[in-house]
Amino acid sequence: MTDQSPEANAEAIALVREVTRRAGHEVRNALNGVAVNVEVVRSRLVRDRVGTESLAFAERAGLQVGVANSLTEGLLSFVGCVLSAQAAGTLRRFPGSGAGNQLEMAVYGTNPEGVVSAIKRFGELTGFDVEQRGDRVILSLSSEGKSHSKE
Repeated sequence: MTDQSPEANAEAIALVREVTRRAGHEVRNALNGVAVNVEVVRSRLVRDRVGTESLAFAERAGLQVGVANSLTEGLLSFVGCVLSAQAAGTLRRFPGSGAGNQLEMAVYGTNPEGVVSAIKRFGELTGFDVEQRGDRVILSLSSEGKSHSKE
């Protein structure tokens, strides 16, 4: 039997937050390792003046590491925001019409501007709109994500 008390719910949310934090830390470590190695390859190609085709691949790989970092930061900010809002009872979902669904939540923490900025970038990369109204963030999700859009 599971415990559905508010305290148990808060403990479960704290556990999910910790798992997410640890996973994010490891993903960032891995991306940093990739970025360092790509930069070494890029700088050696420039230094040795060889492999201009390879240099372009290294530069594109470096750009993709930046995108992956933005996605990671945004996802972690989003999950943290959702968990905080759920724990505080401020997470709300509104069924949408045409544009998809909306999710509204309060932003908590020591750096709300950074959280909102990371979520906005995450939205740009994954295909949802983010609007800020005071201490609230409203996400509008379309029925299809960015990679699946028919544009």
